[in-house]
Amino acid sequence: MSDEVFYLKHENIHIVPTLHYNMEMAAQVCLAFDQIKPDCVAVELAETMQLQLLHAASRLPDISVVTAYDEKQDAIYYLCEPCDAAFEGLRSALENGVPAFCIDLDVDFYPDVREFVPDPYAIQRIGLKNYYDAYEKVVRDAEKSRLDNDREMHMAKRLKELSLSYDKVMFVCGLSHAKNIINLFKKQQFPILKHAQRNIIELSTLTEESARDVLAECGWISTKFEIARSKYKEKKTPIEGVFPPDRQRLIYSLYKDAAESYSTETGNNFSGYNLRNLMKFVRNYSLIHGQLMPDLFKILSAAKGCVEHNYAYYVWLLATEYPYRRNIDGLPESNLTIEQVWKHSKLIRFHLKQPSRKAFKHRHNKSKSQYRFSPPGIFGICSYPKEDVVIERFGDFLKKKGKQILLDESARTIPFSTSLESGIDIRETIRHWYEKKLYVKAQGKPPGNVGSIVVIFEEDRTDDEDRVKEDKYPWHTTWLGEHNQESDMALYATQLGDNVVGPGISRCEYGGFMMSYPPRRMMDVWTDPDYQECRSKSEVLLMSAIDYAVQNIIVYVAPKPPRSFLKSFAQRFGKKVVYIPIGQLSPVMLNKIRVFHVLDGHDKRNIADEYIH
Repeated sequence: MSDEVFYLKHENIHIVPTLHYNMEMAAQVCLAFDQIKPDCVAVELAETMQLQLLHAASRLPDISVVTAYDEKQDAIYYLCEPCDAAFEGLRSALENGVPAFCIDLDVDFYPDVREFVPDPYAIQRIGLKNYYDAYEKVVRDAEKSRLDNDREMHMAKRLKELSLSYDKVMFVCGLSHAKNIINLFKKQQFPILKHAQRNIIELSTLTEESARDVLAECGWISTKFEIARSKYKEKKTPIEGVFPPDRQRLIYSLYKDAAESYSTETGNNFSGYNLRNLMKFVRNYSLIHGQLMPDLFKILSAAKGCVEHNYAYYVWLLATEYPYRRNIDGLPESNLTIEQVWKHSKLIRFHLKQPSRKAFKHRHNKSKSQYRFSPPGIFGICSYPKEDVVIERFGDFLKKKGKQILLDESARTIPFSTSLESGIDIRETIRHWYEKKLYVKAQGKPPGNVGSIVVIFEEDRTDDEDRVKEDKYPWHTTWLGEHNQESDMALYATQLGDNVVGPGISRCEYGGFMMSYPPRRMMDVWTDPDYQECRSKSEVLLMSAIDYAVQNIIVYVAPKPPRSFLKSFAQRFGKKVVYIPIGQLSPVMLNKIRVFHVLDGHDKRNIADEYIH
């Protein structure tokens, strides 16, 4: 980022051009104030409300709302929050004992003007000067209304008066007004312009629910800005990576912190690849809308699309939380809506997974301290049948997906002759349009059938070079299918008996598992000397899957592909490993199958429903 502080200087007037309600712009005003060290500060806010606006600025970081009424008695709201350049100017002045003035002409029925300006996040990379130059080239020629001309004339007049009383005046105004005001400042005479009549001007604060909805910069951004500003004020110098805050890093930390709350509250695993997918999604979503960084709606949409609705809800909770609401001076609270303040909004819905409101079975209270899990031996434990059905169906789904991947790889495009084969290939037909021929897709030979499936949620490496300090998944075992509808399974998981949820019922979480068909053939892969050369538990599962597969395809689902050595090992026996990145699968389904329950005897199956939700 550029460390240069930018402002326009004319005589003893220092103008900081900004945009309203933006964190990057507020940071620039904070930096400019400390560099200019002005004798007074003027801002582009209504002069008739100066008393209430200064009071609101003195309450920062608490949120305030200044409410006035126009001729039709419709409410006009001025939202005072930390991430606004004008209020940052007033706040800096008040903190340093410098006179502060609101010098804008108060007008009624000001049009809702929305300029298509470059994304202010660019300031973080190129600095305010280059951003302002880009604005002047792209947006400058927009036609202004009569009200804008009157406002600029009044502000130039007030600046002229302030320049005669103070040696150094700092003025915070909009990008579109800066140069016009400098030109008008040169005039020797100014017309007399009247403010709109304001009979009632009220000062209030926001309720917690309203603060979540109406802040221009969401609570997370405002909170992080306030923390960074406090650190900056202690040192009076920009801090690399801290102030000005980097919005991209703030969004990343938002997703990361929300993931911790999501995992803690729901018990679902949040894989690391989700963060990568989220950041890539919001980047692309922003770019197609002409932005560098996403707004809150896009942040939440990405969370819903890349993970699930429950996670998006925790992102919303964290993103809209604002801890600086204190109201120590006892102002009345206003419960405002987005439409009242900003005139427009977008609705986002969360379809949260919740337990049924009607219980058809009596559920025992989970007082875990009263329960014990004492399996009589490796042949005494058994699985929970309902979970067996789910995981076997998931295995069938992976079989189909693995075969489809091989079919797509073997497909080829040929000119149409006598058959349409699998359909017209539009892309190749357009590419060879000059030949005046149709091209069709021809499927290759059937790839065979799937003999084994390996799913790795998380790896625990066991080699000396990359040994983990604590084995997260210490329990590993091999289970044989009870009938011909079940597969043999080898797995590694969290410790058996650590999380007892009922008498003889233990809740575990897969680190990874392997399923092989047909059942009742597998030996204990964890003690088999043939797999001693494997570097990790996931490699043990994959190598055993290759050995025990009676068909020629092995589907391998994991965060990263297997070593080339294991692919060569499979080829040696005429088999093929089909890799599917785990990020391509539904996180909802993965969370559903990752948790399983172990019973210390078949008799526990009769009561398991009462303790497993």
